Amino acid sequence: MKRISLFVLLLVFTFIPTFFANNNLWKVYLSYYTTHLVEESSTQVYVVATGSLFSYNKEDQSIRQYDKSNYLNDTEIVSIRYNTHTQSLLIIYENANIDILSDEGIINIPYLKQSTAVRNKNIYSVFIYKEYAYVTTGFGIMVVNMKKKEITETYNLSLVTTSCCIFKEYIYASTEQGVLFASLNENLLDKNNWNEYPFSTSTKNKEISKVFLFKDKLFFFVEETGIYYDAAFTPLLVEDNIENVKVTNDKLVVFHNSKNSDPYKYSIYSDINTKDIIVNSYKIQDISSFKEDIYWLAESENGLRSIAKNHSGSFEIKTEAIGINGPRFNSPYRIAFGKTKFYVIPGGKNAQDIRFENPATIMIYDYKEWSHIHRETVSSVFGTNPRDYTSIVVDPTDEDHIYISSFGDGLVEIKNSEAINLFRGNNSTLEDIGTNNTGYYIDGLAFDKDENLWMTNSEVTNGVKILNKDGTWSSVYVEELSEKYTLNDILITSGGYKWINIPRPSDQTGIAIIDKTDHTTSFFFSSMTDQDGKFLSPSAFTCMAEDKNNNVWIGTSNGPAYFSQPDRVIHDETSCYRIKLTDENTNELYYFLDNQRVTCIAVDPGNRKWFGTDNNGVYVLSEDNEEVIYQFNTTNSPLLSDMIYTIAINEETGEVFIGTDKGLVSYQAEAIAGKEDYSNVYAFPNPVRPEFDDRVTITGLMDHTNVKITDLNGNLIYQTKSVGGQASWNCRNKSGQRVATGIYLVFGKSENGPESVVTKIAIIK
Repeated sequence: MKRISLFVLLLVFTFIPTFFANNNLWKVYLSYYTTHLVEESSTQVYVVATGSLFSYNKEDQSIRQYDKSNYLNDTEIVSIRYNTHTQSLLIIYENANIDILSDEGIINIPYLKQSTAVRNKNIYSVFIYKEYAYVTTGFGIMVVNMKKKEITETYNLSLVTTSCCIFKEYIYASTEQGVLFASLNENLLDKNNWNEYPFSTSTKNKEISKVFLFKDKLFFFVEETGIYYDAAFTPLLVEDNIENVKVTNDKLVVFHNSKNSDPYKYSIYSDINTKDIIVNSYKIQDISSFKEDIYWLAESENGLRSIAKNHSGSFEIKTEAIGINGPRFNSPYRIAFGKTKFYVIPGGKNAQDIRFENPATIMIYDYKEWSHIHRETVSSVFGTNPRDYTSIVVDPTDEDHIYISSFGDGLVEIKNSEAINLFRGNNSTLEDIGTNNTGYYIDGLAFDKDENLWMTNSEVTNGVKILNKDGTWSSVYVEELSEKYTLNDILITSGGYKWINIPRPSDQTGIAIIDKTDHTTSFFFSSMTDQDGKFLSPSAFTCMAEDKNNNVWIGTSNGPAYFSQPDRVIHDETSCYRIKLTDENTNELYYFLDNQRVTCIAVDPGNRKWFGTDNNGVYVLSEDNEEVIYQFNTTNSPLLSDMIYTIAINEETGEVFIGTDKGLVSYQAEAIAGKEDYSNVYAFPNPVRPEFDDRVTITGLMDHTNVKITDLNGNLIYQTKSVGGQASWNCRNKSGQRVATGIYLVFGKSENGPESVVTKIAIIK
């Protein structure tokens, strides 16, 4: 009882969120492919598609997307309900977090999400009554005051509660133990005041999944059985194919299951004796009606559209299908760049070796629009349905020519969005593990300097395969890789060595290195010794990358390490370096990301190292490895999840793309590739106005440019060093004050060249 009281106490307070700083540097790329929830206000249609929210303005037809970079406080929406009394939208997330969206902004109520006193936080339904939203959960009913934007009460019934409604001063609830009811004049916090509803006939009380109001009667829904009303359990509709019911604008919508490939059918009751039938070729997940005889349909893969009842009584399309261009899935497992576009694949498997079972779709973004190469492109040509793509590379000479590896289905070659080859045992040296031609476990892909494509082939004799530039195939036998359970990535270093990591199982994990000239010479290690002589033997080697100084970094289950002379490792010199930083509170040294599982590593043009982790977000290490410049997670940034799959960097623009298990985001970082000279240096924004957050970027610089900013009189205002080919200035002087309105000169000096004016910046205070 003490635990319940504490929970009630916690929930009576509200929380107003602080928006993330520098949100203008972030972009969120969410999938809006499959619509499944729809709610309306007088002017807006709110839609949840693939767990993401957007709105459609019924007056000007504009569309607004909502995500963590602009409004929302979380991801994966499971419920929305619009309250006409408060003119606000209740948004509930999969993790039980709650937002309330209105014209005044958004308020977050995180207490159910954060509570440790509640075990079952599942959300089942929402009933709107005046300014209140009654949310049914895995423990009972939670009441949200949408006007005051707070949790007012929780009725802990200690039962899974699937729905509720209020009728004539009583509240009714369907639970796993049957329908309960209580007087609103009683203390509803006391479970003893809740009683079993007195049906006058035998019923399937415990099978009732929803209780609701329609035409001043109390109704009960038993899934795949029927709809009934009043204490006599009078049947309205008895059918075994009823999937769901919803009351909207005083109409009862019945969702019927489709059988034997029949069209989908939906019944709309105006009263218990009058109904219309909608027959639809697309499956309707949800229906909303705000205006008489106009219905908005969330039609799964067909998006959103509206229909209206005409004078003859039939339905016609009022608004054609509305969709939002975006990625097909919120599962960006790997990313590969071309010159003008990049490719994203969902796929792979997790650290426990469990396949994600993602359809083999390739998502393409040209920085304006998304397009997709669906797995039907492959299946229609080769008669197979690939899944769980594991790696993707772009032909260095043709960005429309790509190769994709599959965990089970071989290697796919695509050119100009058409599948032209599926490589398996019949047309390559790829080996099958012996499961009826469906066991070609291909993972890491990498081109060498001669444009030969290298790849790993798990659980077979010759673990490394090569598709040569001339189209021929060859194999490489490495004893340490032969018959190994999981061969992962290939890193081809600037020195020409091939590093291959084995992430699992723990008794096989390690890294194999193949000599650059003699492919029969190799070396394998599963442990290292760091600069302090400390022995390091991680349970998993997860990823690899080479930085701008030709150091090779490896990610492990115990954090990152690097080799400053990687070409010597093949000679059994496995001394590595681990990053040691100083704790600001204790002034003691500690290992960076010690005992953290590193999932991916990327290096930006400024030689800063970006580390993705397993449920701890992203860390950015400075060029000199002495400082953590950024740490991004779900609490301090629009990052969608702290589980990071991949990080990929566009070196021309500096945009860092971060793939998480809940979707793709990007961060506009400072570092871009350095230029050969100062012929195209410019600053943006220019002029710098106060509304630009006092941040100006100078781009087009050479690598490691020494940058000085002066006024027209030659007084030094600021100096820094470019990160790759880019530098930034906060428009402040040495004292931290914003500089006066005027023209400022930017001087640049390369490491070996003279100093000269490279551009000018206009400041407006």
